[in-house]
Amino acid sequence: MTSLRVVSFLGPESPELLAQAWRLRHRVFREGLGWDVASVDLLEFDGFDRKAWHCAALQGGRMVGYWRALPTTEPYLLERDFPMLLGDRPAPRSRDVWEISRFVICPDVANRRDVGKVLVQAIGAFGLARDARRLIAVVEPAFGRFVRLCGLPVVEETAPIHVGQGHKGDIHAIIIALDMPAYAARRPTPTPLPATTAGADHRAA
Repeated sequence: MTSLRVVSFLGPESPELLAQAWRLRHRVFREGLGWDVASVDLLEFDGFDRKAWHCAALQGGRMVGYWRALPTTEPYLLERDFPMLLGDRPAPRSRDVWEISRFVICPDVANRRDVGKVLVQAIGAFGLARDARRLIAVVEPAFGRFVRLCGLPVVEETAPIHVGQGHKGDIHAIIIALDMPAYAARRPTPTPLPATTAGADHRAA
């Protein structure tokens, strides 16, 4: 089996990789799940991508998984699209709190669980490298359980709330938060970020 390679990048610096991520997002969120997300020419993208830090898993020259991180000092997804999950609480806004969103795995890749685990581990590495206090995400409940199984100390901050409808039925979401100080205490040696795109071969399809 071809080994996985994880790369991180800023969108303006790697437009080809970003376009591949947009195609994968369209395929999963728009076509597969039927979520109400904007998509143009089979590309799913939004205004948050310009300020995001992007992370992708590549296998044999093909992008098989992806997520992005948004600073909460700028507008972000939870704040704009899911304020109902916050109740009466204000949306976090801090330099040491980041939002993880658009986590996706290619539906026809054989080793989906391995891809997911590698990407989740990259989330932990990202938080350590950024000296983050918390990483937050709006996710389906099952994904929160998967993150915990991968060894990250996540806390469910809300009960599941119905947030929409897709091809596969009702969409329920929760807010999860990764406690970075607890994670750092388990892993005292800083974990480096995945390789950036600078100077690397990026022929992913």
